[in-house]
Amino acid sequence: MSTAPRPETSLWRRWRTDVLIAAGALALLLLSLALGEILAPLAVALAIAYILNPIMRWAERHRVPRGLAAAFIFLLLLGVCVAVALFAVPPLVAQLYDFGVSMVGEPAAEGDPGYEDLNGNGRWDTGHVPAVLTWVREVSARLQTGEARWYDRGLKAISDSARAKEGLLKTALDTLKLAGEGLLDFLWGLQGLVVGMALAAFYLFFFLMNFDRMVAAVGRRLPGKYRPRIEDVVRKIDAAISAFLRGRILVCAAVGVLTAAGLAIVGVPYWYLIGVATGLAGVVPFMPIFVGLIPAVLVAWFDAGSGWVVLGAAVVFVIVQTLEGWVLTPLIQGKAVGLHPVTLTVALLVGYNVFGLFGLIAAVPLASTVKILAKEFVLPKVEELADEKPDSPT
Repeated sequence: MSTAPRPETSLWRRWRTDVLIAAGALALLLLSLALGEILAPLAVALAIAYILNPIMRWAERHRVPRGLAAAFIFLLLLGVCVAVALFAVPPLVAQLYDFGVSMVGEPAAEGDPGYEDLNGNGRWDTGHVPAVLTWVREVSARLQTGEARWYDRGLKAISDSARAKEGLLKTALDTLKLAGEGLLDFLWGLQGLVVGMALAAFYLFFFLMNFDRMVAAVGRRLPGKYRPRIEDVVRKIDAAISAFLRGRILVCAAVGVLTAAGLAIVGVPYWYLIGVATGLAGVVPFMPIFVGLIPAVLVAWFDAGSGWVVLGAAVVFVIVQTLEGWVLTPLIQGKAVGLHPVTLTVALLVGYNVFGLFGLIAAVPLASTVKILAKEFVLPKVEELADEKPDSPT
């Protein structure tokens, strides 16, 4: 006599498919983390192809062969890269070099004028870092001799309250050492960056040629019963991510140009360098404040030496960020992402801790995707469970 199979519980039957899908997504995420260095160029190429795919579709609607359109876009991107390398990078490198000289200083030399004029400005730049270290030594000396001023005592109180185990000078030197090691690691990683860019270019041409075919192939293999629902959810995700990525690129370019122009008008040194950095950092929310505003104010104070220039730099950033938040982003990007500021901050922190810089950039579209999936699949079932009435006692 065969025994009847044990019936599944109602809760497991209701959530079985979702749990299996979540487990598969988690396994895919862990595999991506393990193969991150290999998959990074592939992901970059896929993202670029996704951004450029509307251009490919426009070309197809105008009866341009997809292969010809892909070759044209690829050559156009290559031309843009060459133009940037020839015209945009040299002044950027020059300002970066001058900035490094102003920070480290120029060495003394025998004979006239008594120093090596590395940046060719006709004056001896002693460097801001040596000046700060000298100031730290003076503060430490005054603290030891009992001739401390009120702000010296304040610094000592801050140091004591933090229970600092080492002196201010050693802390400053350790910070410089770490910065130098980080710079060396960055330069060493340039080799891997060049290889990754070459692989990404190779993958990009393939994805431009076959993006719609890959999407159609995936669509044909979706379960027929759930295909309309899945396609509807994918369209919502596509609308949110495409609006963010394509709109963000235009917004960042506008912010970089406006910032550089404003800083140049008020007389902030290295305006071009700071403008480029601010535009690139705009991909990550809140980052332009740290990458652009703080360096601009410090450079204006140390190099320009004028309080009016410092005030002008702050005003420029206030105006540009206000334009971005109230004009550029709503006009170009819209409110497609729709994330609460707290959710956005948590997503950025999680993305950075898990994937590093790439996670910081991808955190917003990924968080938007998770929000849409949760709203479409998880929240309805949670609300259904909440609306159930308790079983009546027998």
